[in-house]
Amino acid sequence: MSKILGIGNCVLDIILSINDYPAEDSEVRANKKTLQVGGNVANTLYALSQLKHEVAICTTFATDDQAKWITKTLQERGINTEFTQKFIQGATPTSYINLSQSNGSRTIVHYRDLPEVSFDFFAKIEIEDFDWLHFEGRNLEHLPGMLNIAKTFLTHQPISLEVEKDRIGIDAILTQANVIFFSHHFAKQRGFKDGAECLKAMRQAAPQAHLICTWGENGAWFSSPNQTVNHHPAQQIKVIDSLGAGDVFNAGVINALAAGKALAYAVKDGSDLAARKCQQIGLDNLLAPLAVKKPIANFKQLSNAKTLVVKALGQKHGVVLIKYEDEVRAYVNNCPHQDVPLTEAYKIDVNPFEKTMKCSVHDAFFKIDDGECVEGPCLNDYLQSLEVTLEENGDIYLND
Repeated sequence: MSKILGIGNCVLDIILSINDYPAEDSEVRANKKTLQVGGNVANTLYALSQLKHEVAICTTFATDDQAKWITKTLQERGINTEFTQKFIQGATPTSYINLSQSNGSRTIVHYRDLPEVSFDFFAKIEIEDFDWLHFEGRNLEHLPGMLNIAKTFLTHQPISLEVEKDRIGIDAILTQANVIFFSHHFAKQRGFKDGAECLKAMRQAAPQAHLICTWGENGAWFSSPNQTVNHHPAQQIKVIDSLGAGDVFNAGVINALAAGKALAYAVKDGSDLAARKCQQIGLDNLLAPLAVKKPIANFKQLSNAKTLVVKALGQKHGVVLIKYEDEVRAYVNNCPHQDVPLTEAYKIDVNPFEKTMKCSVHDAFFKIDDGECVEGPCLNDYLQSLEVTLEENGDIYLND
């Protein structure tokens, strides 16, 4: 396997899982909040680590608690953090992400108060020790110098460049890379209607490189030097979580090219790995077989006047399901008062007018909407809510 250095961004992702993307000036409830390591190059390296490559990251860190947690997490993921530039001033960059459960889309708001990697810091790294260098196409103040060093000192090692956004000066550095990944965001910013149009136009700026343009569910276009543009269709899948899919695609392509595969096969490998990622939450265990999920119930079985308790993997006492307006509410079948099932003595009584449920053991009343105890021994405590997905056919799935 190859020794790969990734140069780019590493951030804290704060992910809010919501039913649908909210309208402007609206207030919605998040179903789940998750913290994880993010940033394009960090995600790509994590996928490459799972593909058994020896990977290292060149990025910047603050000195706050978030940076310490990120460093620990990267190391646990098999990513070498030796080449990280520390800054006392500033804070860990943070991305606030709304993840729509209805279609798997993600909308990102990024806040940054930390410098990028400096040219002087990068110049001290023994890049000759690596088999592949992968750069994010950002940090245009220092990136041209970094690429010049790489082209000067590397003899046979490929250089890949990810161009996610159209930045001033980006065209001038395209001749320095062997493989260039263009995103559909970049293509749309340039006014291209699809990946083929993008690659044909960008070929003049990068005649020497393998060019790739990804376009989500529309697949990916690719072209080698002096070759026509080809297209690889995307798999038709149900998208659960698209966050990081492009980064995983890049990893799949790099892995295949590093193994000597032709570009067409590399794009297929990248597409397959990205599709695999989109069918799960997060980036863990990308090479494991995808578990076949089964519905725990169907919406037609539910009522707003009674609960349905069903068995579910990992839930000792089952899951309490109930209809709330046109939605599903799901809770762990466990009273927070004394750690016993709500159904321990009898069924759960439901008051559809007050919109409450009553524990059969302690006469504690819980709001159907959010599980808050409004009367009884666990007053102001909450039932543990569970995230579920409701399919168009009414099938209800318990989320990971």
